[in-house]
Amino acid sequence: MANFSIKTDLLKLKGAFVTNLKGKTATKRCLIIPVDDAGLFIGEKGVYLNLTAIEMQNPKYSETHCVKVSLDKERYEAMSEEERKAQPIIGGMKQLERQATEMPVTSQIDGTQAFTDDDLPF
Repeated sequence: MANFSIKTDLLKLKGAFVTNLKGKTATKRCLIIPVDDAGLFIGEKGVYLNLTAIEMQNPKYSETHCVKVSLDKERYEAMSEEERKAQPIIGGMKQLERQATEMPVTSQIDGTQAFTDDDLPF
């Protein structure tokens, strides 16, 4: 099974923006994403963003798939054809290449060496 790298631009989600929020002890840069506008789903254990990876016919660069927000059936059917086509690509996906690791051989064991209990590292 292959491993994939996925990159997403969360600012492409509808209504998302970056702002500074001041807390009790520090001001931090935060990403604000409107839950309903962006198509997020609030479940019992978290907030979820369902995504779909669509394989590209003619991949550019090393990315083989484009990533879009997966909309529920009711919301998708309520959209016009123009709205469907305007849904942004928020990222890309590519297969990670495995690097073959080779260990250099520095010496060979001839099998004639004898070990005693005192020589063992354990």
